[in-house]
Amino acid sequence: MKRHGSSDLNERHGRILGDVVRAYLANGQPVGSRTLAEQGQLSLSPASIRNVMAELEHQGLLTSPHTSAGRVPTDRGLRYFVDALMIRDPQIERHMEKLLSGHLSEADMQGELLRKATDELASLTRYAGLVWVHETGVTRIRRIDLIGVSSEKVLAVIVTSNDEVQNRLIARPEGLSDKALRAVSVRLNELLADCDLQEAQIRLRREMEQDRLHVRRLLEDLKRWAEAPTNRQDDMFVSGQRQLLDMPEFGVIDTVRSLLAAFDEKEQLLHLMEQVEKDEHGVRVFIGSEHAMVDMEQVSMVMARYKGPMNTIGTLGVIGPRRMQYDRVLQVVDCTARLVSRILGGRT
Repeated sequence: MKRHGSSDLNERHGRILGDVVRAYLANGQPVGSRTLAEQGQLSLSPASIRNVMAELEHQGLLTSPHTSAGRVPTDRGLRYFVDALMIRDPQIERHMEKLLSGHLSEADMQGELLRKATDELASLTRYAGLVWVHETGVTRIRRIDLIGVSSEKVLAVIVTSNDEVQNRLIARPEGLSDKALRAVSVRLNELLADCDLQEAQIRLRREMEQDRLHVRRLLEDLKRWAEAPTNRQDDMFVSGQRQLLDMPEFGVIDTVRSLLAAFDEKEQLLHLMEQVEKDEHGVRVFIGSEHAMVDMEQVSMVMARYKGPMNTIGTLGVIGPRRMQYDRVLQVVDCTARLVSRILGGRT
């Protein structure tokens, strides 16, 4: 999917733009025509290369930061490179998938998996890794255990589909033995396993009407739990923020201040992540000014959506300098999103 908005470049213009971008991403310095000519890959004179670079500048793909100092890619030029010129290395992709699969598959719970994914994103890219966990509101009951804690109280341990464990202390029906309590647990699991909360309310109401086990009050307490609105908040895991502070792009105090505020307040980041969550077309790249975050024009973000069982959907990705190695970062983010989705999907 092309988003650069320019007409396609011919082969010569595309090769020169690609070489300028790669050289700039590697060393952060403006790139001159003589440098490209000396590399010997283009078989063109410095004058010919200079003419093409001037045309690319006229098209808004390159810019000259200083007179006679060479050229650097604009956001539009980087966008063209990412959409049309960048080549993914399948060997790197296979290596990345093998490495990540070994690390992520060790996680036992959903929360642990997503935290590991955040750390891996930061470790493999040397930028900041983010994972946003979004509950869509359809929580399902996986298991219910009733544990007698006294002659008057029962602890209901409710495990939901997203591996969340909720404990509720409820009234114990008078004279209910431990054996009878175990029978109630068995019946509730038969009744409510894999039900969402709305269906659980309906089934509990019917069970209360029949009251075959003579535990109407206990069922009423469980029904009130199912009816209660969830207060669960979306979670965002962040790792590797400190790595960014050592990079020259983050030497500007306004950029650092805005970045730290974004991590702390999360509202702007969540807005971008919501956009990615709605996009089913793979990895999204926000280059420099494209994300419209104030004082963060030297920051780029690479994000992808992942999907878990039933009620879990979210976004993960990387925040780094605008001068990042997009080919490698895209492969890391894409591979992580696919593996997280696969592992979560296998736990349904």
